[in-house]
Amino acid sequence: MDDLTGEIVYQSYTAEQLTAQMAVHTTVENLGGYMAESAALAKAALDQVSGQFDIAYGADDVQKLDIYAPDGADKAPVLIDIHGGGWTQGTKETRSLPAPAINKRGIIWVPIDYGLAPDYTMSGIVDHVRSAVAWVYKNISQYGGDPDRLFVSGNSAGGHLTGTTVMPGWHGKFGIPDNAVKGACAMSGVFDLEALVCAASGPNDALKMDLDEANANAPIRHLPEAGIEPSQAPALVVAYGEPELDEFKRQSRSFTAAWRKAGFGVTEIQVPGAHHFAMSREFANSGGELHAAVMEMIGV
Repeated sequence: MDDLTGEIVYQSYTAEQLTAQMAVHTTVENLGGYMAESAALAKAALDQVSGQFDIAYGADDVQKLDIYAPDGADKAPVLIDIHGGGWTQGTKETRSLPAPAINKRGIIWVPIDYGLAPDYTMSGIVDHVRSAVAWVYKNISQYGGDPDRLFVSGNSAGGHLTGTTVMPGWHGKFGIPDNAVKGACAMSGVFDLEALVCAASGPNDALKMDLDEANANAPIRHLPEAGIEPSQAPALVVAYGEPELDEFKRQSRSFTAAWRKAGFGVTEIQVPGAHHFAMSREFANSGGELHAAVMEMIGV
């Protein structure tokens, strides 16, 4: 985009300041070591659970998901998980980490892969996520799951994508009911994508969204339909880490406030001491406030 140094382009930020506010990789010392540790923990978790891997949910090669079901699962609630990675990287392979804690509560854990930029646009990525939700709704009963107790979670880019599953108006395209998603937990997400478009650099270098595409895929701009009974709207948990960058915290707080203003129930959780990447481990923390809030949302 044009050089807008010194000019306010979004909220109170210049384009360069906004770039810094999106640069989560700069906030953790030895991020490579932390991510390697997460991968090792995820691999170790595989010894505690059983799963079925790389199940196709669409025609593209990347459209794969894993299913971790508790022993003897029968009409069990289902939690679909969407990994982070700035819409340009990441994998479901590290999302085996929470599976033991989730299965212990009698819940089926379903981490998914989806297309990444620059090979896919934001609209294409969102379509992948929604098609995964639709596949799970139509097929999870074969794996011991209850399609009428379907929930979604995700962190970072996955937090944003989780938000797109509780937007209205997309379900008919995928042949599922409007209330297929009963609740969602969006962690450390970007819910107004205008921030990405206005930044001097960042994820939009690969995504190449214009403002129209950004707004079309921004959860804060597409709340549940006006007039819907609050009890019929999806339950929502919005979470972020206390030491995260200011804009990530503001986005989560604004999304929470928008849901409340619209009259819908939402739980906001700030996790003490959890940096942006630590949030991806929170579902494995069975003693944590976030884990407890999601279990309450699911009803287990």
